Amino acid sequence: MFYLKDFPTEHTLSQIADRYSELDPSALKTCVALLKSGSDLLTAFETLLGRHGLSQGRFLSLIVLNRHPEKAISPSTIAEKVGVKPATMTGLLDGLEQKGQIKRLSDPEDRRRVGIQLTEAGRQILDKMLPGYYKQIAKFMADLDEDERQNLIFLLGKVNKGLSALAQE
Repeated sequence: MFYLKDFPTEHTLSQIADRYSELDPSALKTCVALLKSGSDLLTAFETLLGRHGLSQGRFLSLIVLNRHPEKAISPSTIAEKVGVKPATMTGLLDGLEQKGQIKRLSDPEDRRRVGIQLTEAGRQILDKMLPGYYKQIAKFMADLDEDERQNLIFLLGKVNKGLSALAQE
């Protein structure tokens, strides 16, 4: 989460740039705005999911399974699609199974392999929450026209390409 509420002014950034020649005030201002928006969006997203008793990981797991609800998917495939480690996925699936939202199916040919399938209870929670969720997403994005949305996707793709620079020295 990004908690900074007191953003530096242009004047302050200029003064800091005088002390640190590497500082690009525009780049820092843009990065801080992106961090703040992302953090606020994630907080709102988690609040929305919490109303339905879901965490982000559980929700995304259900969403992946809901793409083909009649099909069983391996836990490692779900972990890859959700972007978590297999050990994390095991915990997410345990929680979903306890709530009856997924079931584990043994592979008849290889008992070591397990498939995960959405249950009726899992479908019901998604059927109950997704219409409102999609409506809220549409409202959230309503101030952007289609060209602006496509441009935002393009620009965020460019930003993501630069993420590796944060890990470098």
